[in-house]
Amino acid sequence: MRFSELGLSWADFKSDLIDWLTRHDLMRSDARWVVGVSGGADSTLLLHALRVINQDRDLKWSLHVAHLHHGLRTVDADADEQFVRQLAEDLKLPLHVERADLAAEASSAAGVNEETARIRRYEFFERVALQIGSDIIAVAHHADDDAETVLHRICRGTGLRGLAGMRETRPIRPGSTTRLVRPLLRVRRCEIERLCAEQRIAYRTDATNLTSRYTRGRLRNLVLPMLREQVNPNVTEALLRLAEQARWLGTYLEDAAERTFESLVVQESPACVVLNTRALLSKPRIIQAEIIRSAKSRVLGVERDLSFSHTDSVLKLAAEGETGKELHLPGSLVVRKVYDRLEFRPLSDGDATPELFPVFINCPGSTDLPVLGMRLTAEIHEVDGEAARNVPNGQRRNEEWLDVQRLKLPLYVRARRDGDRFWPLGAPGTKSLGDFLSDAKIDPALRSRMGVVCDQAGPVWVMPLRIDERVKLRPTTRRALRLVLTTAGEREA
Repeated sequence: MRFSELGLSWADFKSDLIDWLTRHDLMRSDARWVVGVSGGADSTLLLHALRVINQDRDLKWSLHVAHLHHGLRTVDADADEQFVRQLAEDLKLPLHVERADLAAEASSAAGVNEETARIRRYEFFERVALQIGSDIIAVAHHADDDAETVLHRICRGTGLRGLAGMRETRPIRPGSTTRLVRPLLRVRRCEIERLCAEQRIAYRTDATNLTSRYTRGRLRNLVLPMLREQVNPNVTEALLRLAEQARWLGTYLEDAAERTFESLVVQESPACVVLNTRALLSKPRIIQAEIIRSAKSRVLGVERDLSFSHTDSVLKLAAEGETGKELHLPGSLVVRKVYDRLEFRPLSDGDATPELFPVFINCPGSTDLPVLGMRLTAEIHEVDGEAARNVPNGQRRNEEWLDVQRLKLPLYVRARRDGDRFWPLGAPGTKSLGDFLSDAKIDPALRSRMGVVCDQAGPVWVMPLRIDERVKLRPTTRRALRLVLTTAGEREA
């Protein structure tokens, strides 16, 4: 789809939108839509446009407005909710509102986790779709959102699929028949705001979009303006072209890998794929990576990519691994080398856990932990006494904050060892790691699969349970290390 022209008229905008909906088989009559509406210019314009098209074409759509109050920015969020309620009433459309408590779930000294908010929003939309019998969830991401996503992924470290940015349509979750659709993904933010002004469509301005407190806000308000001023005034368009070309190339590679895949398969069943390693290694490296991704998807039924480091580990196993050696990858996937064959299968309860050798942590930066199927991200933050007191250590399962001055760097992750002792945060004194895990009622079968973050003095975080008392933040703390544990591999946008 071409990107919208600047100065697009309302008639041309509607025409382009109808063309987009037609290409994606979304102009069928009697459809039920869930339209995510925050109250911002983008979602408000999308709702108005869909309503006008529905009336003009007599499509008899049932448009349902869905709004999630995150429990954040309480005063502004309350006003957003009231605006959306009034909007739905004015347009005579059914409304679905739900309140989440992300302030308790995802807050930290650095702010709210944006990924958590996105997940909760999509979960809510999916519940509404199930409730009303809809298979279409429309959200209003636009071209500037897509450019920010691409830049964000470049900064984090991404592969070809990450460069492709957001997908115009995709299942709301792998295997679902309910589609998430983004009709405005090729329309610029400035055009959306201009069309709202032209059509006298009122909207709310999200205050978080104007701040640089969050990562996306820093990219939007600091990094991209600097790039426009000092590097390329058309950097947004350049990022969007890069994403489009990455999508073209990704489609080509998927087709090429699919044509090659069958010639490499020694055995295939719903729970197992076995490939010929010699034939695999004879292919170009990028095709090898696509074939690994395809094997994972066939076994697990999940489309999410493996990270570069995981793909590299699988190919090293194919090329250099001894018979019987195996890798455990995200999504509970086991890859095992058996002579000249590579076996992909789901993890079973009886599988032995591979040894977790020490892995040094990038501080700051991200570190993949292939054996655990996880990624550990480390960030350094300047804090004051008030921020240190407000850090909710232990309240968010996969995130902890440590006092940099009290750490004996470097940090590394390893498996627990006999004789390990630490002082669990909030406990009266030290105890053995074994006793701590017993007290926490951790299944003995799972204990060998847990990573321990250590500095040169010993354990500082038994992931994801508790940090050591000696490294907690104090009123005197001025530099803090934020550690976040996530499942390796990127989520779909």
